[in-house]
Amino acid sequence: MTDSAAQKRHRELVRLSYLILPGGDSQEARLALARRIVERNLPRNPLGPQAHAEARVKVFRQSMRPPRRLRPPVPRLRAGSPPGNAALAALTPEERVAYVLSRVAGLRRHVVREILADLGVPGSRELLERVDSMEDLRVVAPAAAARVRVRRTSRLPVLAACLATCALATVAIVQERDVPAAAVRTAEPSSAASSAAVPLSPPPEPREVRYWKGRLPGGAGPGELLCRHTPLPGGGFERQGMLVWRGESHQARDCSDGRTGLWWRSPAGRWFYLAASEPGTELSVDDGRRRGSLWTVRGPRGGKVPGREISLLKG
Repeated sequence: MTDSAAQKRHRELVRLSYLILPGGDSQEARLALARRIVERNLPRNPLGPQAHAEARVKVFRQSMRPPRRLRPPVPRLRAGSPPGNAALAALTPEERVAYVLSRVAGLRRHVVREILADLGVPGSRELLERVDSMEDLRVVAPAAAARVRVRRTSRLPVLAACLATCALATVAIVQERDVPAAAVRTAEPSSAASSAAVPLSPPPEPREVRYWKGRLPGGAGPGELLCRHTPLPGGGFERQGMLVWRGESHQARDCSDGRTGLWWRSPAGRWFYLAASEPGTELSVDDGRRRGSLWTVRGPRGGKVPGREISLLKG
């Protein structure tokens, strides 16, 4: 496996761990905890299929019920979560991991049952049937490789307080020796302290590239398919597709190849696979219909996400 493939697996596990974790914490704390769980169990160097499968099970087990010792000291910078994530957090740990693996990650049923067996979850068949009958929770996960940014306090006020304290102590000593206080020089802030006041440039913000915008099928109104580019600390970007509809974001296929798509259910209960590509990238979808830059594949009705895999081809 190449390094890029190993990094992609690493980011995907962080994303799944974030969703499997119990609720109650801020998004930043959940993401930091997910990263710590994955990094403890999945080395950065490429792994073989068997070693990766074993590490994946360990990640899911700790994400279901995270040990207290793994929680990092991250401040609660922003509380709350998208509505779908709150509904996901209300499920039991067993239901949550089954939902994420089957309905979000889209793993095949036999693969999910094997993972549940490795996790020691009883009644996996009944559990999956219960999860399949659930309404789509429309969960949203942040870019898996994004780092939690902790606001650091400037050291300049601390340095200034120390200098003032030293100056007062010196004045007191001089006064005890009958030396005029005016003869005492107050220490000046050093050039290093002055330079500390210069604000650091803010980190680059994520940007979104629009692949398509228009009216969705089934009379659902306007929507748009985007590719979010989130800067990585070491350079480069994490690219995640998403559908924006009625003010909510629905996670779509990875858009690192310039194409993205997802199964989406219309208000009438009909499933459609929606796909689009960035300007200048050709796209072809088997059995799909093209309207402008949007490809659609008509699916069945019902609450269960179709298990059919849609290939997004070049040309």
